[in-house]
Order: sequence, then C-alpha cells, then structure tokens
Amino acid sequence: MRLYIDSIIKDEIVEAIGSGFIYGVTSNPFLFNSDTKISLKNLVEELIPYVGNEFHVQVPGRNCDEYVKNALVIYDIEPKKVVIKIPTHNEGVKAMRILKESGVRVTATAITNVVQGIVVAMLGVDYVAPFISRIDEYGYNGLDIVKQLAEIYRIHKVKTMILAASIRTPIQFIEAFKAGADCATIKYTLFKNIAESAISSKIISQMNDIWRKILVDSYG
Repeated sequence: MRLYIDSIIKDEIVEAIGSGFIYGVTSNPFLFNSDTKISLKNLVEELIPYVGNEFHVQVPGRNCDEYVKNALVIYDIEPKKVVIKIPTHNEGVKAMRILKESGVRVTATAITNVVQGIVVAMLGVDYVAPFISRIDEYGYNGLDIVKQLAEIYRIHKVKTMILAASIRTPIQFIEAFKAGADCATIKYTLFKNIAESAISSKIISQMNDIWRKILVDSYG
C-alpha cells in the first residue's frame, strides 16, 4: 500500500514526507488559486527535492499536442520521480499513448467509470485515479468503481495500480483500500488527523502520568 499527500505547499509536503508513512506527492489544478505567480515548471523544480519517492504532476492541455508538449517539459525535470497526470477523455487518452511510447510514467486521472479504467489500462498507464467523492456526488458509487477495477485488473493480471483520489473522510480512506486500491492520496487536513484518535490520546495521557515517576536510566 502507498499513501500520497495532495499538496503544492512546501511546508505541508516536508511535514508529510517526514512522517514516514507518506510515499509521495500528488497535485492537481484545484490546488492552485488566482494568487499563484509561479510557473508549473518552476514549482516542480522547487518542490522536487522534498516530494519523497514520486511526484504525480497534472499538466494543462486542451488537446493531445498540448498535453504531450507540457508533459515532456515537466517530466524532464526529474524522470525518476515525476509521474505525469493526464485527465481521461479522448484527447487525454491519445496523449497517454504517446507518452507511454516515449517511456513517460503516466497517471490517468479524473476516472469516473469502469470503462475508462479498462481503456487506459490497455495503454499500459502506470496508475489510474478514480475520483471517489466526485463520483458519489453524481449519484454513483466511487468505491464500487475501485472494487470493479481491482477485480478486473486481478483477473487479467494488469500491472496498472489503482490510486484512489478525492478522498474526504477516514471512512473513505479505509474503504478504498478494502475495495482493492493499491494507493490513495489525501489532503493535508486529513493527513494531520489520520494517525490520531481521541481514545488513543486518553490512553497516552494516562501512560505519560506514569512515566513522569519513572527514570529512563539511573542518572535521570
């Protein structure tokens, strides 16, 4: 299992990677705002030393040519760590094929149904990212899509990994892995609380009360 943080803020990334249980970083255009002054290339160059094992970077584009052009600019920054995210639609799928033929690692993002997940797996993409909460908002079951893809990939020995995205609650986090996701990406706010528990905190407080009376060694 792998866990990623969805962020483009250096301090958040450093803290998350420092936890030891965050494998890498993902990004998407929703993380940017009107105050963002830096180019995507410069941002990736700035963050790449801190992202851990992988940095899944979504690149802009309205057609295949734009996706490929922008993807190569970003991928060449650090091929050992960068994974290019391309949204799944006709033009995006064309770009994924070209990028895979060029040796670029690819995440097919904005997956909202099983058919899309099958199609991109046929291209040999490295990851598929089903949008769990976004799918739920439209009246479908995001976790069920993860489950179906996991079963199909298992039957056909597909190497594409399922990266569960659009996770908003700890329950979704748990259920995504139960459904067969290989990886998940979470926002910083969820990361901050994921290892915490009110019950654990009470137990730890009781432990600390006892520890105050006990020396680690004879010298204090």
